[in-house]
Amino acid sequence: MSVHAKELGVYGETFPIAEENLLTVIQNKLKGMAADGSIAHTQQEIARKAGRKILRPSPVNGLLKTQTPRRWFYDPSVTVESNIKDHKGNLIAAKGSVLNPLDKMSWGVPLLLFDGDDPEQIAWAETQHVLAKWVLVKGSPVDLEEKLKRPVYFDQAGMLVNKFGIQQVPCRISQKDKKLLVEELTIERKGT
Repeated sequence: MSVHAKELGVYGETFPIAEENLLTVIQNKLKGMAADGSIAHTQQEIARKAGRKILRPSPVNGLLKTQTPRRWFYDPSVTVESNIKDHKGNLIAAKGSVLNPLDKMSWGVPLLLFDGDDPEQIAWAETQHVLAKWVLVKGSPVDLEEKLKRPVYFDQAGMLVNKFGIQQVPCRISQKDKKLLVEELTIERKGT
């Protein structure tokens, strides 16, 4: 097979590349920002926003205060999709096996999920199991922890709410045998 080349001439005007190198543009922009102090200002603003998010995370969207109590069981069992082996090749779990973590360990104390901006829900949480773990879906866990001198957590990005299908708070999650009992509860008002 042979290849032939031929001069075809110039068909149109050509221009030199006029744009600056992108890396050079970025470096020059950063130098300018450093000179006028805007990098320091931007860093401080990012730190302030991060601090606010730590003190008051974004609330879990879509939750209502419990109007109609609901309760259901959640089975944490998983079906093994492929054989699981240890580092020596010994079979730990065969494909198709159903494993329930509650066979090997306890759930522990109940979780209480509630709105930390609602004084009624805070008062409700204080009447529950003394060792229960408090998990806010709205409000400031840091402020509540300092005020009540107890650990307070936050359901970041609604992971627990989504996993358990929670729609209303306050809600309690506790272990019953080999399942978890999820209860969306109304608050009993004194004198009613």
